[in-house]
Amino acid sequence: MSQIYKREMVFIVAGVVAFVMILDYFFGKNIPGISGAGNLSSTLQTWALIIQLMAIGLGAINLIQVHYRQISRKTNMALYSAWFMVFFAILLLLGFYKLATGVEPYPYTWIFANVYVSLGATLYAITGFYIFSAAYRAFRARNIDAAILLIGGIFVLLANAPIGEVIWGGFPLIGNWFNNVGQVPGMRTFTVVGALGLLAYGFRALIGKERGFYSEVQ
Repeated sequence: MSQIYKREMVFIVAGVVAFVMILDYFFGKNIPGISGAGNLSSTLQTWALIIQLMAIGLGAINLIQVHYRQISRKTNMALYSAWFMVFFAILLLLGFYKLATGVEPYPYTWIFANVYVSLGATLYAITGFYIFSAAYRAFRARNIDAAILLIGGIFVLLANAPIGEVIWGGFPLIGNWFNNVGQVPGMRTFTVVGALGLLAYGFRALIGKERGFYSEVQ
């Protein structure tokens, strides 16, 4: 099979699947054989779910290979890679046990509640320091735009902090105005522009103009 033929097949498959999904979303009830259980759209969604699960499996295999190389080469990350392999093996065995018996074992629940959740909360708390340092660099009033950003940030900060209302009762009102009137229109503008850009990218990908979408096809 030639390189050009394989690329064109990817274009055709992606275009057909996208066209069927669009028909199902907008006109599925009016077109027989498109929407509903056992029809074309549900079959394609089932295939997409299978491919997604296969991709997760390949990702797990790739993680194992990467961490195994770290351990075999005795790099600085070898200890963390070893811990990853241990927990991966334990959770994999517990997952197979749950799949076979239908009962969620207590060690699985304990690891999730006492290890995963705790580590997630710790990482989230550490991220706060990076956000604070980034805010400090962004709020330096070097020009008029940065000064406006600084003033707005101070009002929002004092509106959310309990001490702000104690200092002056108007801080919550002004801070809420910045959130509801100043921020919402801007965020909606970014959302609309991003949606239009996504539609344009999808259309270019379907007609084969966005070659980066198919750059990995060999």
